[in-house]
Amino acid sequence: MKPFLYQIAGLFYKKYGADVSRLAFIFPNRRAGLFFQKYLSEVAEKPLFSPTILTINDLFIQLSGKQTADHISMLFVLYDIYIRQSGSTETFDEFLYWGEMLLNDFDDVDKYMVNARMLFTNVTDLKEIESDFSFLTEDQIAVIRTFWSSFYPKNDAPNQQSFLAVWQILYALYAELREALAVEGRGYEGMIFREVVEGLEKGQSYDLPYDKVVFVGLNALSTSEERFLSQLQKLGIADFYWDYASDKVRDTNNKASYFVERNLRNFPSQLNLESRDEEKTAEIEVIGIPSGIGQAKQVYSLLEELCDQKEMNSEEALRTAIILPDENLLVPVLNAIPEQIRRINVTMGYPLAGTPIASLMEYVLALQKNVRYVDRQPAFYFRDVFPILNHRYISATDPAIIASLVKDMAENNKIYINHEELGKTPLLNILFTPVTDVSGFSNYLIRLLQELNKVTGWAEEEENEDKCQRSTDIEQEFIFHYFTTVNRLKDIMLEAGVEMKIDTYFRLLKRITDTITIPFQGEPLSGLQVMGVLETRALDFDRLIILSMNEGIFPLRKAANSFIPYNLRRGFGLPTYEHQDSVWAYHFYRLIYRADHVSLLYDTRNNGLQTGEVSRFVHQLRYHYEVPMKRKLVVYNVSSSKTPPLEVKKSEAVMKRLDNFCRNGEMAISASAINTYLDCPLKFYFSVVEGVKEEEEVSETIESSMFGTILHKVMEDLYKPLCGKMVTADLLKLIRKDTPLLTDAIVRAFAKEFFKTDVIRPLNGQNFLIGEMIRKYVLKILENDSKLTPFYYVESEKRMECLLALPGSQKEVRLKGFIDRIDQIGDTARIIDYKTGSGLSVFSSMESLFNKEEKERPKAIMQVFMYAWMYNNAKDRRGMIIKPGIYYMRTLFATLFDSSVYYRPEREKRPVDDFAGYIDDFENGLKACLSEIFDPGVPFIQTPTGKACSYCPFKGICGK
Repeated sequence: MKPFLYQIAGLFYKKYGADVSRLAFIFPNRRAGLFFQKYLSEVAEKPLFSPTILTINDLFIQLSGKQTADHISMLFVLYDIYIRQSGSTETFDEFLYWGEMLLNDFDDVDKYMVNARMLFTNVTDLKEIESDFSFLTEDQIAVIRTFWSSFYPKNDAPNQQSFLAVWQILYALYAELREALAVEGRGYEGMIFREVVEGLEKGQSYDLPYDKVVFVGLNALSTSEERFLSQLQKLGIADFYWDYASDKVRDTNNKASYFVERNLRNFPSQLNLESRDEEKTAEIEVIGIPSGIGQAKQVYSLLEELCDQKEMNSEEALRTAIILPDENLLVPVLNAIPEQIRRINVTMGYPLAGTPIASLMEYVLALQKNVRYVDRQPAFYFRDVFPILNHRYISATDPAIIASLVKDMAENNKIYINHEELGKTPLLNILFTPVTDVSGFSNYLIRLLQELNKVTGWAEEEENEDKCQRSTDIEQEFIFHYFTTVNRLKDIMLEAGVEMKIDTYFRLLKRITDTITIPFQGEPLSGLQVMGVLETRALDFDRLIILSMNEGIFPLRKAANSFIPYNLRRGFGLPTYEHQDSVWAYHFYRLIYRADHVSLLYDTRNNGLQTGEVSRFVHQLRYHYEVPMKRKLVVYNVSSSKTPPLEVKKSEAVMKRLDNFCRNGEMAISASAINTYLDCPLKFYFSVVEGVKEEEEVSETIESSMFGTILHKVMEDLYKPLCGKMVTADLLKLIRKDTPLLTDAIVRAFAKEFFKTDVIRPLNGQNFLIGEMIRKYVLKILENDSKLTPFYYVESEKRMECLLALPGSQKEVRLKGFIDRIDQIGDTARIIDYKTGSGLSVFSSMESLFNKEEKERPKAIMQVFMYAWMYNNAKDRRGMIIKPGIYYMRTLFATLFDSSVYYRPEREKRPVDDFAGYIDDFENGLKACLSEIFDPGVPFIQTPTGKACSYCPFKGICGK
């Protein structure tokens, strides 16, 4: 079938020939006008002057002589009027939300030519109001009366009183706003529409330089548009053509027909179009895909099938359209178009709110909202700083400096960072300047955007200069649009002189950016058409791919925010949701009427408010019209095959790394490293042999490992002055009572281990609470130590090193360890290890300490035994007894706290009071373990138990 606009072009060229240039054609949008001009040139087959092409909005503004008022500036004007009319102390922040509702309502009131005085009148005399409803139908009056009964009942509730108080000044707000705008020669759309229509009805002459004004492809007319068309009809210069050829659009049981009969009756066409062809049935397929991005990927398959491995010519591409009810799928769809399609025309524009600069501005707002003052100096929260430093606009300006800042913050665990530390470049200096008021925030954003625009030329130095320059141009275009938006808002605010919070300012800014689209430049009449639903009005395509055919998206389910209740809207003839439903239905059924092939894609996921329900239009086609359609579901095969075991063979390179832990190497193996091997040999390979570490992150909470580190440090500092001295109960009692001493030790430990700084500051918040927990543990340790007095305190954090020769090998392995505490009671030297977690104090055999397959292996005992063994080898004991012990913090508060290690081969257990009886067995077990580590024939395999996998940082690599 010939496209509707092609038929119109042929009809008028046949009637007027070259004189068609003296006519004006009014279309629903500019895109339809461009296609009409194309078809007209095809029909004429020779050059001719184009007729005037306008939208109906363009025509109204041309006749009115007024400029369209800026939405944001109207909000400020309306707020000023509201404060004067109501005497309210309401801030602009509180007014903003319903101020926008009022502007929308005023626009509707004027577009639908409603008697505003009657709608917004003071409800003091209902009888008088009812007598003025003579211009309404009986049905409308009945609907309105149901509103009065609920709106103005006896014994008003407080919220009804508040609603009534605002309602009583609505007409005054409406009238004064119109007056204020008229003085400036401005107006909102509805106001302009209404003034033009009322002028025509009063006989005002408008000089229209056209022989005829032809309205093409309109549908849902507002009252002002209807009366405007009617006036031009009476003047004898208007003609009307409606795209109502589809049987489904004219079906009275279909909501798409809501305006059909009225428009055809009131505005008939003067010329007859070609006789309507019998409606053909398009080939329709409905495809369910459990993903939004998956729909975009499906577009690739559909287009590739259409291209059939050859390049799509320009006419084929022009007759194909991808329709996006959800604009968020624009970029995925553009990335999914096959290479065979060389030309693409995007009619939607790219939303400024979706650009990288918009996301950066959101990070900047969060940064400024959370500024904190530390020692009267502004400091920025690390969770706000990281996203900004990692944003590609910022990180690309000076990668080395940005990387060093990020590394410094992570390594030194900086939670709040001051301006001086961050302002390393001119851009960063501007970015990390604190702002406290709205006027300063505007200037701050302008300076930031100007500096950012200067430094976005970084890509020009790259090898592929042309490609990078194009990318730079796009980025600078994004920044420029945001810059002009901020400047515009600043001017409006200065003119209005309204005070507001930074949050409100940013909501206004976001409100503007949400409405701005950056247009794509290209040839609109060439290539594959990618468009939104509203851009399809009056256009026809042979091949349609419509995405997001979900209920709630197409048709759109969006409740209109309005101060005018549903009953009054319906009673006074204002648009309601039924009106919106009919508009969407018309767009859909008109669009598919002339198509040969239609693919309807929808998201099958049931997630939150998204039901996965296919659009009602699909159900209507299938069940009401019984249209044959293909249905299919695209699913993704998810493999559940087991990950194969991972192992690392001891190649020459691996053995060379292991040699680094031998006599002439630079590394040594610790007790915790041996425990790591016994837990999981593969983890030992990654962490010890290869030295792979987790990426350092800033932590604002004390993890269990850090808790233990701080506790160790506090105990070391408290006992440090007592090293080499006899410790008595009185001395420990004095330490326990010296609160300032304990506090100082705790804050110093926090500063060194957690904050990683030499600056000592009092703890606050969660850190203060954790500090108090550590104080409780320290006091309990000192109390338990008092029961052992007198004892001789030897040393804290004693570093031990030694060599162990492997049997049957020339290798000597370097071992190291840090003994938390060594003290001496009589002739017994105690080797103490502090453990903040839980663990075992009993072992059944020496083999169990080195058994990789034992789930509950006594790791802490293995570690303290190794310390005892190293201490024994490093010292001339001279009859000294060595006793290993473990201070488990979890059992520290038990009534009978015992730090001893127990051996229980069967039922009876006995304390290990003298390590001498266990040295040989332990050394044999240690040698066997180390021999296995250095045996080239034994690979590093995954843990046999899986217990070590829970908190393993390598489980993503391992896959176990």
